[in-house]
Parts: sequence; structure tokens; C-alpha cells
Amino acid sequence: MEILTLVLQSENLKETVKFYREVLGFELLFRKKNQVAFQVGTSELVFEKETIGATPKYHFAFLTPNHSSELGFQWLKERGIKILNSGDGPIVDFENWKAKSVYFEDSHGNILEFISREDLQIDMVGNFSTQSILGINEIGVVTDSPLEMAEIIKAKSGLDYFPKGPKGTDILAMGEDTGLLVISKKGRNWCPTKSPSKPSRIKVEIKVGNKSTWFEFSR
Repeated sequence: MEILTLVLQSENLKETVKFYREVLGFELLFRKKNQVAFQVGTSELVFEKETIGATPKYHFAFLTPNHSSELGFQWLKERGIKILNSGDGPIVDFENWKAKSVYFEDSHGNILEFISREDLQIDMVGNFSTQSILGINEIGVVTDSPLEMAEIIKAKSGLDYFPKGPKGTDILAMGEDTGLLVISKKGRNWCPTKSPSKPSRIKVEIKVGNKSTWFEFSR
């Protein structure tokens, strides 16, 4: 599975552009009155102006090469970005996934992540830079019933459960190392924080095999 396009909500598009363009260095594809879009590796990241008075909060992850976690951590620190430490420090080792992650916040308090996946065998070349961010690898979706939502997604797109897990009533993953939907039960804390997950509006285009499918999740 690949995440082709991810559309999120923003309370302040000016601040969004400042963070994603000026701090992370993503290419600005277009900027309209109520929408901005960035090229993030192989993915397109779009933010729309939040217009109904909600406070959207998201968790999503960017794919980076193997052995890039420490380099990515230092790169974020150099830019003054807030790192979200776990109990074991800034780098989280998911042994069962053969993956390592660094978590951080954007200017709106969204939980972002750099994740490197050993099984993809993507080598780190040179210094860490914006070009080391290869695409959007995960998006967190929040619902009252993760398993029920997963079955709907599976029927519509053919996307299956992630073989490495988890698959529970409170959290589960669908997809492959190349892209995941992480579906959380409302109120469950996002790793590595004590910030409870809550539904926010998401539109996402995924590709499974040769088929692309749009999903929209509401608050």
C-alpha cells in the first residue's frame, strides 16, 4: 500500500506554510485562500482551512531511510522542533516491526514521526535533509470501533491487516511497510505521548496494487 494524497485540516494556513515549507523544507505545490499543498517525497500533503470551529489533531508519519533515526533526530533539533521523548529517549525501537521512530510536533501540536523500516532496505545516502523524507508512511485514524472500520476499508479497497500487527479492539494497523492506516479507538493515547486520540476530518488516497481509492473520515 502507498499513501498517495493526504488531506488534513488546519486552523492557520499561514503557520502551516511556515512550518512545512520553511522549517521542514517541503516543496509548496500550490497555495490558495483555503488550501495549501506540499510535495513530500512520493506523497502529496494537503491542508484545508478548518471552517467549523473544531480543533483538529493528527498523528502521521514520514518514511526515512534505514539507519537515519539519529541523523533525523539531530536534523530536527537543529531546526528547533519540539521532540517528543519516550521513556527510553528520543528514538523508539519497534522490534516486532523492525522499525525505529523519532516523534515530534508541528506548529499546531500534531504528532509527527520519522520512521525507518529495516525490511524496506532503503539505504541512507549522505547527510540527512528534506530529500531524506521519502513520503507519507502512516496516518492515524480515530473511531469508536477500529475493527468495524477496518472491515469497511478492506471491503472497499482490498487493503488487508498489517502482518506484523497489531490487530486489537483498541488499535490496529492495515497495509504494508510501504504504507499503513493506523486505526485507534477514540481516547487511546498516541505513542509516545499522553495525548488522547480524537476524531478529526481526514481525506486520504491510497494505492493497493494497481487500484487507488479515496477514503474520507469525519469527526
